[in-house]
Amino acid sequence: MLAAMASKRLLIGLALACLATTAAAHDYVVVASTDPSIARGQPIDAGARLPLAIGHSVTLMYASGDLVTLRGASGGVVAPTRRASSAEAQRLEVLRMMVGPAPEPAGPRLAKTRGGLCPAAAGLTTLDDIATAAQGGCTAEARAALEAWLAAHPAP
Repeated sequence: MLAAMASKRLLIGLALACLATTAAAHDYVVVASTDPSIARGQPIDAGARLPLAIGHSVTLMYASGDLVTLRGASGGVVAPTRRASSAEAQRLEVLRMMVGPAPEPAGPRLAKTRGGLCPAAAGLTTLDDIATAAQGGCTAEARAALEAWLAAHPAP
């Protein structure tokens, strides 16, 4: 009886978590911007109008790693209409947290990972590897690997 109630609570919790993730899902994340009003790490919805001034540019990353650079125009620009699935949105959220400003350290701490050790940033060569390392507690290595990945894959 208790196991059935616990299972039911778990299912309800998972359903609510999925709804919350879907409600907060975005399609792109800003990985570079020359406009001070558009911050790196900012989530962007497909079709959203960005107040990008003439002479400025913004580079957006989709969950697959596709990059698109938008150039400023009078009246701003519109993000391409491309919708992320829920799995892509979750991956994009992990990448967004790495691209955004690093949180202030609360003091010395050791990262607890599944394998016990964090992989070297140079060994994290795919976005999946980078996201997995970040989710496993290796955020410093994942951030460094993401920066290297972005440098190796310039936007068109």
